[in-house]
Amino acid sequence: MHSMLYTIGTAVDRAAENGYTVGLLIGGVWVEGIVAANDGIGIVLECLDGGHVVAKIEHVAAVRVMSETPVRTPLTSRSDFDVQAMPMPGPQPAYA
Repeated sequence: MHSMLYTIGTAVDRAAENGYTVGLLIGGVWVEGIVAANDGIGIVLECLDGGHVVAKIEHVAAVRVMSETPVRTPLTSRSDFDVQAMPMPGPQPAYA
C-alpha cells in the first residue's frame, strides 16, 4: 500500500502532459476543454467550442479528467472485499 498527494494542480498538470480533456468546476459551472497553459497561479483552457477560458487556479473547485485514474488497482474477485476491519491507530505522542 502506498499514498500520494493528488491535488487539483496535479490533475491539471497530468492532463496537460497527456493531452486529456478536462472539466473544471469554476464558480459552480463546469467548463470543458484541453489545458493550454498552467503556471500554478492561472490556467488557460481551450474550450471545445473553439473559445478559451482564463481562470485563477484557486477558483477551480474540482477537476474532472477524461481518463482512468493514475493509480488504480483493479478488483479481481469477490475476495477483495473480504478484508477484516482493523482499528485506526490512536494519537501518537508529540516529540519535542
